[in-house]
Amino acid sequence: MNNIVITCLLFCFLLSCSNDDSDSKIVGTWQLTTRTVGVTFDVNNDNTYNDNLLEVVDCNDSEILTFSADGTVSSGNEFPKDIIYFKYNNSDYYGLQVECNQDGLISFASEYKEVAADTIMILNQNYYIDADTLTTVYDNAITIYSEDLTSVIETRDLTLIYTKK
Repeated sequence: MNNIVITCLLFCFLLSCSNDDSDSKIVGTWQLTTRTVGVTFDVNNDNTYNDNLLEVVDCNDSEILTFSADGTVSSGNEFPKDIIYFKYNNSDYYGLQVECNQDGLISFASEYKEVAADTIMILNQNYYIDADTLTTVYDNAITIYSEDLTSVIETRDLTLIYTKK
């Protein structure tokens, strides 16, 4: 009889243990704080250059990623925008044409997978965790046009950096 009681108690104990991922570095809310293509822009022509597009594009850029312990991630709160990147003729300066659309939100929900201690994958894209920052790089994601927008002159990587809230 004691073996049955001990077995039942052991079984209940094992069932109460779970694979709770709440200790995961990724679980929580992350705010987009940097969006860069690796060059600086002076959008309002005040001779102040910045490589963080969140600082120079006057659209609502409050993207939030929310990671749950159940392996899901959701995003939202970002207004769609059209950004055309160009390089001024005969110079090292870049410009932007921006059209903000305030009539909707871009959002998604997906699964994420922890593929290494400091790496997660969302939709086949790696995101790297370093303390309270989460970084991903989309290779050759941005097309840079000539100043008259008639030809492609280069492509650039898009880097997104999120900070844990």
